[in-house]
Amino acid sequence: MNDTDVKIKNDLSISMVAANNYSLIFALPLTILFLFLFLISWGKIGLIQARHEIVHYLGTFIIVILAGIFLHELIHGIAWSLLGKKSIKTIRYGVNWKVLSPYAHCREALPIQAYRLGAILPAVIQGFIPVFIGLLTGSGVVFLYGLIFTAAAGGDLVVLWLLRHESSKEWVLDHDSRAGCYIIDSSIK
Repeated sequence: MNDTDVKIKNDLSISMVAANNYSLIFALPLTILFLFLFLISWGKIGLIQARHEIVHYLGTFIIVILAGIFLHELIHGIAWSLLGKKSIKTIRYGVNWKVLSPYAHCREALPIQAYRLGAILPAVIQGFIPVFIGLLTGSGVVFLYGLIFTAAAGGDLVVLWLLRHESSKEWVLDHDSRAGCYIIDSSIK
C-alpha cells in the first residue's frame, strides 16, 4: 500500500521546525539527568579526560558523529522494514535541508507498534545504551556519544508523544514531509 491507497483518520504530525523545537523539551531533561548521574558517579575527571581525547582525536570524533547520524536513520529504516514486514525498498532516506534534519521515511503503512519501536530504537541503541555503559565504566567518551545521540533522538521522542493515546491496533503511514504520521483506516492494509 502506498500513500494514495489510504483513508486518513487523523494527522498526528507537526512541522520539522516545531519537532526540532519541541525536541528540546524531551531531550534536554534526559541529557541533564544523565549528565548529573555521570558527575555524581565519576566526578569531573571522566569528562575532562573525554574532552582531552575528543580534542586530540577531533577528526575521528567528527567522523564518528557524522556516521552516527547516518546510522540513526538507518536504524529507523531497518527497524520499520523488519518489524513492519516491508521491503527495504519502501524506505526512503534523505535530508530536509531547510531545517538540516536527516530522515528515514517508510512509504507504506505500518502497524503502530512497529512504527513506535522503529522510532525509539536509535535512541536506545545509540543513546541510552552508550550512556549506561559510560555510567558503569566511567568512560566519558562513550558517555558523551550516548548523550549526543540521546539529544539527537528528541524529535523521535516528540513523535512518540504524539502517538501516546493511540491504540496498539492502529495502523500508521509515516508523513512524507513532517515529523509524525497519519493514523489510517485499518481496514485498508
